[in-house]
Amino acid sequence: MKGNEQHHPLIGKVQQFIKQKGLLHSGQKIIAAVSGGIDSMVMLNVLIQLQQLWKLEIVVAHVNFQLRGEESNEDEQFVKRISKQYSLLFYSEQTDTKTIARKQKRSIQETAREIRYAFFDTLKKSLQADTITTAHNANDNAETMLINLLRGSGIDGLAGIPPRRNCIVRPFLSVTRKEIEQYAKAMKVKFRNDSSNAKDDYTRNFLRNDIIPKLEQRINPSLNDTLLNEAELFRAAANFTGKAVDTAFTDCVLDTIVDIKQFSRCDPFLQQLVIHRLLKVLKIVPMFTVINSIVELVNQQKGTIVEINKQWIAERIAEKIEIREKRGPKDFLFTMEKVGKLTTENFTFTVKKSDSTDNKRVRNASIEYVDAATIKFPLIIRSWLPGDVFVPLGMKGKKKLSDFFGEQKLATEEKNSIPIIENGGTIVWVAGKRLDERFKLTNSTKTVYQLTIQYNGKKDDRR
Repeated sequence: MKGNEQHHPLIGKVQQFIKQKGLLHSGQKIIAAVSGGIDSMVMLNVLIQLQQLWKLEIVVAHVNFQLRGEESNEDEQFVKRISKQYSLLFYSEQTDTKTIARKQKRSIQETAREIRYAFFDTLKKSLQADTITTAHNANDNAETMLINLLRGSGIDGLAGIPPRRNCIVRPFLSVTRKEIEQYAKAMKVKFRNDSSNAKDDYTRNFLRNDIIPKLEQRINPSLNDTLLNEAELFRAAANFTGKAVDTAFTDCVLDTIVDIKQFSRCDPFLQQLVIHRLLKVLKIVPMFTVINSIVELVNQQKGTIVEINKQWIAERIAEKIEIREKRGPKDFLFTMEKVGKLTTENFTFTVKKSDSTDNKRVRNASIEYVDAATIKFPLIIRSWLPGDVFVPLGMKGKKKLSDFFGEQKLATEEKNSIPIIENGGTIVWVAGKRLDERFKLTNSTKTVYQLTIQYNGKKDDRR
């Protein structure tokens, strides 16, 4: 460590924060996430200053999202060159982020974040590293809190960016961007400028470039420090309520289905937290207005739908609330409340009690027998959705429905017309194709339901 560097106040501040939060320890192997921008390059510089003192082994990781053409490639080469200069191992990942985001129907920022952390996690495991450091700072935390506040994301969102999340640590969270810029200038730290940061196309940039400077100027010059302290309070509150949410979530939610009877017993505030968590599990931005609308479905009529975003909706189904992806114009969704017959334009589906408890398979694919004890109405009869999984009869593990259809060599039109019989969020029968293992007849079966599918104007047997 050079003499003038070890006395720079930023290093002392970072050291104190690391020790206070227990983020790093002597002798650890750490992966430094370095984009090439000023924040991450200053973080790398500080870690290098601490390397000998703390006996750290530093590995540099960089993700090239290929979002800015040649500029992105130049960033990667810059970080690689600096890593070599300091004799640090360098690993990088290149991804076509725009294409991935388009295929997944998600925002570029959200997709990039997933790609980034997936790469870091894989690298950590392969190198047997102890932790991953990112250069999130006090300004980033303030921006995150304001974005979450304005979107209505609840108490978790107001907790901001945590100093530690699992193996990810943020040693610069107490440092402001101004302090980082001062350090870079004093220590002559080289870095790359991201041209997209100057544009207000993204919400974060708009807050960073326009809103926060005005708030600091007119209301609170120490806004970043204030929000950092507030984040600590909200984080403590979130931890306090977390155990209650754990219990309620287990009692009320199964996959994407909310049991209204159990849900109604929860305190209104706890109901909001349960829906907030469910949306996060489904990787949906948990906006306050959306959460409220979903909670209000408890008092709405069956069939009432809440639009969550362009991809997802929530629907009141009997005594349940289902959150699912939107359906196309050829998709269908029906509900059966009891034993009987459902007649649609394209098919007729029948459920009736059977006296037979014979465990033999029938040859007619349009008829199937299930253990009645495994069925609890209502049944959902719907078209298939991407992400559907079931346990095909005779197998132990789950299989994606898309893979099953591929093995069956079905045309798209036929796949979209096959009724999926669902019970409590679990597929019972891919009608005319395969029963789910969990609903088959067994030696202990006492009562039986016969399921029948008939396609209007077509042969019953679709095998």
